[in-house]
Amino acid sequence: MSQYNQGLFHSWVPKPIMLLLIMVISIVLFGVTSVYTANIPYLVGATGALTEDYMWAYYAGVIGMGLAMPLVIRLKARFRTKEIMVTTLTGMAFLFVVMGNTDQPEIIIGASFLISFLKMIAMMEIILPLMFILSADGNRGRFYAVFYTGVLGITQVASYYVTYLSLEYSWQYAYLLIAAICLATALLCVVFQHNLRMMKKVPLHYLDWLGMLLFVISFMFLGYIFSFGKQQAWFDSDKIIGATIAFSVTFLLFILRMQIIKRPFISLKAFSKSNVLHGMLMLLFLGMYLGTTALQNIFAVGVLGYNHLVNASLNLMIIPGLVVGAVVSIKWFNHAMHIRMLMFTGFAAYLMYIIVMYFSMVPEFNYASWLLPMFFKGYGMGVLFIVIWYYTFDKLAMTELLSAIGIIVLWRTFITVGMFSSLFSWTQYQLQLQSLGNLAVYLDDVTLLSPGSGINLRNIQINAVLAANKTLYGYIILAGMGVLVYVLFHHFGKIRYQLLRIRIDKAGKLWMSRKNRIRIRKELETGEI
Repeated sequence: MSQYNQGLFHSWVPKPIMLLLIMVISIVLFGVTSVYTANIPYLVGATGALTEDYMWAYYAGVIGMGLAMPLVIRLKARFRTKEIMVTTLTGMAFLFVVMGNTDQPEIIIGASFLISFLKMIAMMEIILPLMFILSADGNRGRFYAVFYTGVLGITQVASYYVTYLSLEYSWQYAYLLIAAICLATALLCVVFQHNLRMMKKVPLHYLDWLGMLLFVISFMFLGYIFSFGKQQAWFDSDKIIGATIAFSVTFLLFILRMQIIKRPFISLKAFSKSNVLHGMLMLLFLGMYLGTTALQNIFAVGVLGYNHLVNASLNLMIIPGLVVGAVVSIKWFNHAMHIRMLMFTGFAAYLMYIIVMYFSMVPEFNYASWLLPMFFKGYGMGVLFIVIWYYTFDKLAMTELLSAIGIIVLWRTFITVGMFSSLFSWTQYQLQLQSLGNLAVYLDDVTLLSPGSGINLRNIQINAVLAANKTLYGYIILAGMGVLVYVLFHHFGKIRYQLLRIRIDKAGKLWMSRKNRIRIRKELETGEI
């Protein structure tokens, strides 16, 4: 069938240019995000909306990515690759223009959801060629090592430069520039991509629209809870209680529908497998560490007095750790070594980051001192993104993988991180109040009003923040030690099966020896021997 073409570009495009085009398109798609968390303070300052509104927009973007995952194959079988790429990039550009010309958080939340939905559909068109380029022999571990290192590194660089543009010009300018970049990338696709089909055309039908709607609604309620929980005093708020009830009902209806219909939006069969369940547990542990970014921001901005651009530059320091983690992971997978100790090094590195931060809670902490903890953070983040993803989807069929990946992306990037970020922010606030109460014991009106007392109320508040952060880091260190014990004793799908095979072999040998004894006894009784 000569009309089908497995490549992305016209046959007249030279191979080096093809590779360059894939790299350019990948960098654009990896770096473009609907809401950059480092840029949120500029949106808040310019629009007057709450920080929680834009955190909800960020979570809405992750939900959009999760929605797109199970639809990728259906869309790929219906539309040409060029149609998908040009439409998604053009749609993203239009939505970025909308975001850059509004001050309504509701519009930004909706646009963030749609941008991430379109972005994920476009990314899947690029990921497949990248898989063949980076791991032609099918070594998924090597592909994840390069892919996630690139995604995480490019995301940090893009976040820094968007924050820089927002500081120097405005946040609207940053979004309009991103829109122009998306249009330029779409133009590259128009010129260089072929318009042939990659597979036989299949009609776009039997989509579970109600299941998709329940998926979006339920997780949007959960995003609202995570975003506004602290601001509304959690379950003291009728809105949070109502959102919790709504999430529980809609999510239960979604699960029931996935169980009873013939063609569900997401098949839940993969979630009965041991590696998927344990992988989600490890992603929960990873979410605990990723959630500590809230504590890092409180320390950097609230105590050390960094502006938002300097704070964003701290995340660039994780890139050397990401690169080292990628190199170690590639070597590990090339030698087909067991992943237990690789997983252990990732969690141990993240624990070292927390330990260094625990001993760094002092106002004199200088900028250069961030290099060591951020290196540990980068190595831990890179290795864990690679190896947990590899283990979770190990031996899953493609249909099971595409069905499960949407929920697991939400679990990794939205649910676990949102849960721990909210928990840490609320706990840090409570510990800060407790620390202020403890420090206030030594103060009275006479002391405060004395001209030579030398008491500075700001220093007292800073000490309270440091004490709260240090206490919370201490709890995380204890939890991290428990995670390391779990990793050391988990089977990772290998030891248990080896022991089972040994037991089966031993049982077989015993059964054969017993069978031989019975045969010899019968031969003796009949006189055949």
